[in-house]
Amino acid sequence: MPQLRAFYAKVLTTWGFVVRHRGVSAAQPAYPVPLPTTIVGAFGYPLIRMLKLPLGRAGGIEWGEGNLVTEVMKPLLEATITASGGLTSPRYEASSRTHTSILWFGLAVHQEPGRINAVPFKGGGDLERIRRAKFASTDFFVEAVPRALPVQAVGAAYAPRLKLELLWVVDVERLSKELGISVERLDSAAQKAIYGVVRVGSKEGLVALEDAKYTTEVKIHRPGENVHSRLYVSKACAELQAGSAGELVMPDLRYRLSYFYLPAQVASNNLVIPLPEEYPAPVFKVLSPCVAYSIDTGIASMGAQHER
Repeated sequence: MPQLRAFYAKVLTTWGFVVRHRGVSAAQPAYPVPLPTTIVGAFGYPLIRMLKLPLGRAGGIEWGEGNLVTEVMKPLLEATITASGGLTSPRYEASSRTHTSILWFGLAVHQEPGRINAVPFKGGGDLERIRRAKFASTDFFVEAVPRALPVQAVGAAYAPRLKLELLWVVDVERLSKELGISVERLDSAAQKAIYGVVRVGSKEGLVALEDAKYTTEVKIHRPGENVHSRLYVSKACAELQAGSAGELVMPDLRYRLSYFYLPAQVASNNLVIPLPEEYPAPVFKVLSPCVAYSIDTGIASMGAQHER
């Protein structure tokens, strides 16, 4: 039985976050929630910095059905039991002279037009048309500019002032072995590193930390048991028993496209209306061969036991 540790953070978004589809170039659609690998990165980055470990080589590191951005992500993912996240809409009140309104906020995925410098990748006829076009002429605007600076769709998840809950459960003995440090040193660094979760996804996705926890108290729920959670869970591991949840398709911890339940009033790849914070969390039944892992904040995440 592995020794479990859980990293937990509750953060408040500023404008939103960016988690784009992997393997895309021109069009760059975005996901409406942080992926499991994104959550590992959100906790792993401050942990590695606290431990003063090198990030290793960048790119070209195969993992599952994809590639990793940096070498140090591999030991973090290999020691991961489960990682998950969820959205909650805080309660806000807007008052006027006549009445008071209760406000809730949602999330929308939007793609904005942008341009990329394509000149280094051009050759042959395209490059000649760019060179031949006279500045400010019709050919310059019609032939040269679209080839040199083609338009691309850049996606982002806009979610002003939403709460994100993040949970990362790890096998601490395996993680310490993979990183080449003692469990005691890892525990000491992790207790401080959880307060270093300052962004989700790309560097623009800054968040404000509201609560954080690093704990050894991780409860395991076996198949057939019910758990409450606001975090997304794999449909292969759970059956919705009560509450509201939508369905999303996104990559799992090994970059395989999978179906997930996302607790929300409405959930799609383009729009999410989260559950207000006063609403109870949905109830899920754990399905075999999976187990669920929960901490005392009342949230749970699930993983397929046979994969660990």
